[in-house]
Amino acid sequence: MKKNYSLILLSSTLVLTFQANAAGTLVQEMSKMTVSTAGAGSAALAENASVAYSNPAGMSYIEGDALSVNAAVMDLGIYYHDDTDSSLDSDNAGGIQPYGSIYYVHQLNDDVHLGMSVSAQGGSALNYGTDYAGALTLNDLKLSVIQFNPSVSYQVNNKLSIGGGLQIDYASFEESLLYGQGNIETDSWTLGYNLGLMYQIDENNRLGIAYRSRMNHDLTGSFSSNTMTVSVPIPGPISGTIDKDISAKSGDAGLNVLNPRQVEVSGLHQLTNPLSLVWSVGFEQWSDNDSTTISINDGNRISQIERNFEDVWTAAIGARYQLTSRLRLESGIGYASSPLDEPESQGLDLPVDTQHRYSVGATYQWKKDISFNTYYSYVDYGDPEINNNGVIGQFNNSNQFIGITMNMAFK
Repeated sequence: MKKNYSLILLSSTLVLTFQANAAGTLVQEMSKMTVSTAGAGSAALAENASVAYSNPAGMSYIEGDALSVNAAVMDLGIYYHDDTDSSLDSDNAGGIQPYGSIYYVHQLNDDVHLGMSVSAQGGSALNYGTDYAGALTLNDLKLSVIQFNPSVSYQVNNKLSIGGGLQIDYASFEESLLYGQGNIETDSWTLGYNLGLMYQIDENNRLGIAYRSRMNHDLTGSFSSNTMTVSVPIPGPISGTIDKDISAKSGDAGLNVLNPRQVEVSGLHQLTNPLSLVWSVGFEQWSDNDSTTISINDGNRISQIERNFEDVWTAAIGARYQLTSRLRLESGIGYASSPLDEPESQGLDLPVDTQHRYSVGATYQWKKDISFNTYYSYVDYGDPEINNNGVIGQFNNSNQFIGITMNMAFK
């Protein structure tokens, strides 16, 4: 019975561990180089090689070849406050984390362009320690999702261009749990596709549509744990815990994590000679992620958790002002609805809520074929409540992004 119970506990812990990952693997600031406008205009702007990712149809606007290289850091703040005992609060589980991306566009002929993007789709490194309320299910983790995205565009006529690409994702996940006595290591490769369209209404107005398919990660790897005694919350109306002995375990582990399909519509409008307006509205189909399945030891133990995710709607608006012939100022605000509102369904690795973005930046034309874009964005991730597996409290979450992108043209 002890062996059976320990497998049940481990599988349940694995499920709880990954419960919020599907909502936290997408971080748009890591891949879309419209951070300075809070993402506004992402599917309609076509000024440098980063368009190979944001909307491959826009590569048709690039003359010759182009290269964009981005280097940035994010400062993630994840603070947990326990409702029952302040000694079970956590310090900041986030911290400063560097990341980068690279984009390249090659003009094959007058009508066809080829592109390649290598970017982080999301991820984080968290460290709660072993003294807070959720130390049974999560101590620290490292999550990374990298995408290779070859693409092609075709200029249909002087107003319409279309494009598409192949999404190749590599995801890796490492975690310690069970008060530091258990470890999980998993990774996976998966394929998807993306499509885009741009339409030049007139000289001053352009629309763009970008679509990215769902990416279903079947992560596989191993788990191991030391012999231990843990306190497990008693289910039901009676509060309290019970001590359970768990023998050392090791074996194979597998689980599925879904990144949803996404659709974005954007516009670019040159209102006056120095001033342009950009906007975006988007949809992410998180409700398609109806459950997560965990297998342990080649399927000898399988657990499944039903989700309560809702679809996410996004919106952003921004402005760009050409201050001088070399310097352009940029700013924007953005919004994303919450994919999860029920405290009983929240997880510890990245609890989700409504997001608000506030961004500023500037583009400087250093030389004829070289420009630099710098940006800063503050993202309020909200204050989600949690009431799950004995963890009862509230989070205070935010993120800050600062970076610079070098854009080069080879005509």
